[in-house]
This record gives sequence, structure tokens and C-alpha cells, in this order.
Amino acid sequence: VNSYIPGIGYQIFGNVISLILGLMPFVFRLSQAKDLEQLATHSATELCMTAFGSNGDILVLSMVIISFVVRVSLVWIFFFLLCVAERTYKQRLLFAKLFGHLTSARRARKSEVPHFRLKKVQNIKMWLSLRSYLKRRGPQRSVDVIVSSAFLLTISVVFICCAQLLHMHEIFLDCHYNWELVIWCISLTLFLLRFVTLGSETSKKYSNTSILLTEQV
Repeated sequence: VNSYIPGIGYQIFGNVISLILGLMPFVFRLSQAKDLEQLATHSATELCMTAFGSNGDILVLSMVIISFVVRVSLVWIFFFLLCVAERTYKQRLLFAKLFGHLTSARRARKSEVPHFRLKKVQNIKMWLSLRSYLKRRGPQRSVDVIVSSAFLLTISVVFICCAQLLHMHEIFLDCHYNWELVIWCISLTLFLLRFVTLGSETSKKYSNTSILLTEQV
């Protein structure tokens, strides 16, 4: 498991979402101020002034740039923590998968792990102790806090979106913050689905029929 090279798909996804949320105010300001057909007729300087919401005031431009950097940084930190939690869940699944291969000669040979024969009571005790150790290995409380925070944030965002739809469904997409809420809802839902999938597969590996029968014996 330690030699396994994790994928960077969710990390790239988090970086893209951070950049999209950072650029969303500029894009929304442009879409509200100019029509799509008129964008090509304006110069780059005019488009930048419209996107920044300023007529060239250095103080306003500085504040907008600083807000953009802070915004992207904070969102990136949050999604980075979600990627850390996803990687931890993936490691737990790999531990559970390789643990299930210990008692099978064919699977142990394929996964390059030792074959553990459950012929003696001492071996069974060691086997159960190993399972208990692997289930507690790695960060537990910190990852649980990250996942719980993501779940509560998703519930809050969904509740706000539903309230906004019931209150002003006709002009829901005319507000900038509603677009951001939709992006947050979609991205957080994808991470939560990933957490649920990895967690259920890990529990299934550790609690299959052969393990439960061995414990009963």
C-alpha cells in the first residue's frame, strides 16, 4: 500500500473547481454587462475593466486581485483536504483488499503478499489482531472531521438552493451566488459519492462471510 502511487484525478478536479469559483465573479459580471455578440467588438482593456468592475482605479483593481487570490487559495485548501481524505479512504480499501488476499494462496501470490494459513488458534488470533490493527491504521479523527464537514456543508448548500428555487425559481440563475451554490453542490456531491463508495467497499472487504465465520469459530 505504501508503494502504491495514487491517482491525481480528484486533485486536478479540485484545482479546476477552485479556479472556476475564483473566475466566476468576472465571468458573471461580463455576462451581465455585455451580450455574447458584443464581446468581440470590445477591446481587451474594456473587457478587463468590465470584468473587474472598475474604470481604472488602482485601489479597486488591487482589492479585486487580492480577493481573487484569497478566494482561490481558500477554496483550494478545502478541496485539498477532501483529496487527502479521498486518498486515505483509498488506502484503507487497499489494506482491506490485500488483507483478504492473505488467506488465499492464489491471491496472495498474485498480490505478492505472504500466504497466511488459518490452521492454528494462534494464527487465527494473529489474523484477527492484524485486521483490528489495519482498521485503526492511519489518521482517523481528522479524516472523519473532514468528511463530516463536507457532508454538513453539502446539506447546507442543498437546503439553500432548494429555498432559493422555491422563493424565486424564475430568476434563480440570474443571481451570481446561485451559480456558485450549484457548483459547490455538484463538486461536493461527487466527493461524497466517492467517500461512500470507498467506505462501503472497505466495510464489505472486512466483513465478508469467511471472516465472520472465522470469528464465530
